[in-house]
Amino acid sequence: MADLSIYSQKFTIGSFDSDWHGNARLTSICNYIQEISANHFDQIGQGVEDLSQNNYTWVLSRLKIKIIRPAKWKETIRIETYPTGTKGIFGARDYRISDSEDNIIAIASSRWLIIDLNNHRPLRPQKIIKNMPIGRYAEVFESELDKLAPLSNEAALIEEIIIHNSDIDINRHVNNVRYMRWLIDTFPMETLTNKPISELEINFLHEIKFGEKVQIYQELNDDNHMSCKIISRTTGKENCRARIVLNQINNKAS
Repeated sequence: MADLSIYSQKFTIGSFDSDWHGNARLTSICNYIQEISANHFDQIGQGVEDLSQNNYTWVLSRLKIKIIRPAKWKETIRIETYPTGTKGIFGARDYRISDSEDNIIAIASSRWLIIDLNNHRPLRPQKIIKNMPIGRYAEVFESELDKLAPLSNEAALIEEIIIHNSDIDINRHVNNVRYMRWLIDTFPMETLTNKPISELEINFLHEIKFGEKVQIYQELNDDNHMSCKIISRTTGKENCRARIVLNQINNKAS
């Protein structure tokens, strides 16, 4: 009998998922993470279509990813994912990303909310999680994915974006990975060449819909740590906040 407490899938890095160095884009890895999460939810009978029977849905609320070395163009990687139980109102799920020789090249952790679509409020996840197969797999991070601290009033406005058709996903709002792409794109190419992103942690706070205008803010904590946020000019709501770590870890891999 198959072990439903863990799920794995292989991905080959295409040119469309690679950056100017031939490394897999961080946003592409995050797309894979969302895809494999959905596939595992479906396999265990708790996917979006299953939850929709009660007018519930999963929503990604927090994500943290650490890159040990970047995957390369044409390289085939394997991503494993498994639920680790509940953390307050969140369902928790971890990921291990390995190369063809089973070396771990990245790790990630996520927190999910179950939303009642009748009132758009989160539900306690225990009712759903209690039927979820949970194995005895180690959590990839020692510390909890707590809510990130807000940026100060000194944060600098970097860019303003108008939401277009191509930004909207199947759920009729901006996809989570698009937030990360916007944040990463505010960094100069030279910065990302000299100090690639080795870690990104993000809190998704409010959805963004078609036609909204959003603003991206940055605040440099030190030479290697940047805090960011996206605020909607249309609604006045803070859509996300993130912490990005820049360093030479990726450059040391070959």
